[in-house]
Amino acid sequence: MAKDFKIKQQGVGYKTRQAEIASATVIEPGDLVTLTSNLIVKAGAASTTLAYAPNGSADGETTIEVTEGTDFTLTGTGDAVWSEDYRGTAAGISGTTDLLVDVTGATTNVIRLGVSEDAGTVGSTSDIEFKIILPIFE
Repeated sequence: MAKDFKIKQQGVGYKTRQAEIASATVIEPGDLVTLTSNLIVKAGAASTTLAYAPNGSADGETTIEVTEGTDFTLTGTGDAVWSEDYRGTAAGISGTTDLLVDVTGATTNVIRLGVSEDAGTVGSTSDIEFKIILPIFE
């Protein structure tokens, strides 16, 4: 299965840490995650903090590697085609099984869309660049 999100760039301060996850929870590599009852779960549109899970976790595991801080840039598929008007705006995520970059009307603004020249391609939903702005772990 393809990753919902991929790391585009890691800064010098890029860090990960192990976090606790419920033993019956499966997180796919490349998912965004959040905290519920102090345990890592897959993120959704209502998530108010995020981290990236580069490697995921299988059923029965009790910890998962997640990002700490914001010194990295991700890419993902948008819920609508990219427009130059989106550059640098706060946004969120949408979806349940396959998560998308919600460029058109986020419930919670937990990410900031990219400002670089290649932050997105006008008319395409692919490879939209963003950064987490409300991380679980600082």
